[in-house]
Amino acid sequence: MKEKTKKKQDTILQKDRERELEEKIRELALTVDEVEDEKLEVENQLKKALADYHNLLNNLEKRDEVRFFQTRKKLFESLIPSLDSIMMAIEAGKELEFEEKSKSWKEGIVAVLEKINKSMEDIGLGQYVPQKGEAFDSNLHEAIATVKEGKKGEIYDVVQPGYILDETVIRPARVVVSE
Repeated sequence: MKEKTKKKQDTILQKDRERELEEKIRELALTVDEVEDEKLEVENQLKKALADYHNLLNNLEKRDEVRFFQTRKKLFESLIPSLDSIMMAIEAGKELEFEEKSKSWKEGIVAVLEKINKSMEDIGLGQYVPQKGEAFDSNLHEAIATVKEGKKGEIYDVVQPGYILDETVIRPARVVVSE
């Protein structure tokens, strides 16, 4: 009987151990589930933070591009009147008769102006000179006078070229328009 009692006790102890182990397994399973949930939450937070970081980088890049454009625009807007003055001086000089030394000086000024224009083109500024007879476009041209000659709405004469920076008109071409 002792053996039977011992077996019963062993069976009872074994069942108690099984229950304890099952309870521990349930607790561990709950802990694993909680850890998985926390992991997913942290993962989602990291993904959101990474997306926010990329958005910030893109935003900063766009701001830098705008700032760079505005700086170049301001620089060119301040240089354009000087270029206009040099071009007017060259045009006025065409009517004058120069001695040989003066001709070299004038040619040097023309060469300097060409180099300046080339440098400005290299960094995005293009000069726009409309053709006579071209249709007037208020987006590209500024009418400073009108004449009764020619076809209505066409450019009769170009007074000053326009300037375009990265496809943005920073000064329209100044023109005379036929009425």
